[in-house]
Amino acid sequence: MAAMWSPIIGLLLLLQLAPSSSSYIQLPLQGSVHPVGYFYVTMNIGGKPYSLDIDTGSNLTWLECNYPGHQCNPCKGPHLPYVPNITHKKVMCGDQFCTDLHKDLPYYPERGCDIHHPHECHYHIQYVGGTSSDGFIVNDTVSVNVLSPSHPSRRVQIFFGFGCGCNQKPHKDSPVDGVLGLGMGKEGFVAQLKARNVIRKDIIGHCLSIDGGGYLFVGEHGMPSGITWVPMRKYSHYYTPGPAQLLLGGEKIGSQKMAVFDSGTTYTYIPDQVYSELVREVKRSVSGSLQRVADHALPVCWKGPFQSIQLVKRKFKPLALEFTNKVMHIPPENYLALTGEKNVCLGILQTPKAGGQMIIIGDVTMQDLLVIYDNEQKLVGWISKQCKHTLEIPSIHAL
Repeated sequence: MAAMWSPIIGLLLLLQLAPSSSSYIQLPLQGSVHPVGYFYVTMNIGGKPYSLDIDTGSNLTWLECNYPGHQCNPCKGPHLPYVPNITHKKVMCGDQFCTDLHKDLPYYPERGCDIHHPHECHYHIQYVGGTSSDGFIVNDTVSVNVLSPSHPSRRVQIFFGFGCGCNQKPHKDSPVDGVLGLGMGKEGFVAQLKARNVIRKDIIGHCLSIDGGGYLFVGEHGMPSGITWVPMRKYSHYYTPGPAQLLLGGEKIGSQKMAVFDSGTTYTYIPDQVYSELVREVKRSVSGSLQRVADHALPVCWKGPFQSIQLVKRKFKPLALEFTNKVMHIPPENYLALTGEKNVCLGILQTPKAGGQMIIIGDVTMQDLLVIYDNEQKLVGWISKQCKHTLEIPSIHAL
């Protein structure tokens, strides 16, 4: 990373770090599928706390940012926007970090430096759901606590590169200040931790509780037995086990489609024809026992009031995604959502045009699953698990 920060400070920070035989970072999660719509961590960046949506479908970490000439337009996160000291922290256009980052960003145009701001590394990222962020790249410190089975917890601070987001769309209030990029790109957050010897292995795991909260870990954490492992396929910047066949109650729905894991997406998305067939079959299977109702939260809903999905899940058939030689079982509580009106709705939507023909496995389907992305062995794994507490893994606050 060729950034404009003091080489003396950088050397002092890096000299603290020596690769442990086994090390990991674990962070508690906040948020929920509904009503929050995000699962997020709170991290200390540049000496201040920020809430970041954990996103395995994106390589870039970015924060809402204010800087003269690049005013946040607008900033709607829970904390005051990040304000960089550009003299020390700006990443230049033409730096290796900038070049690698642009390769990490899907559909980024092949062009030179921005003619209006030739000395900065510009980024623009467009998400499948229609949101976007636009800004430039800076460096600043992030503080984390590192755990190891053979050593006491140690607190480290490193410089890392991330986006100073000046223009986010849509312009609406949000419970988060930005995104923690956990994708497989060369300049993703975890890849940067590994490059600085904070962790030895690029392994990511998250456990999203159906009751809200959960935990995220990166590095060599002990794995439970019984994990379903599937080879990781290369498909753009996404984590994917490859094509999958959707099943409802054991019966095939539509044809095989590429399935990807995306923790930055609240709901699960299915391509048009498969989605239409699924909705038709789900409606038919519960038509005699539940009444349809309109709800502003989601398009396909049944009338409550219900105090819990547990009270109504038996009326719905289980789903499954069948890969080449493995199956991901999806019980009704992992594709249904309870709204503020206490109606129960289908937590599956039609894949937006930008998503093509992908099945996007979102947060609702990954609740109470430990999902692991092993970038060393090129494996994706999952196992059913209660994610509500983290007693077996102490909560580590990066503050």
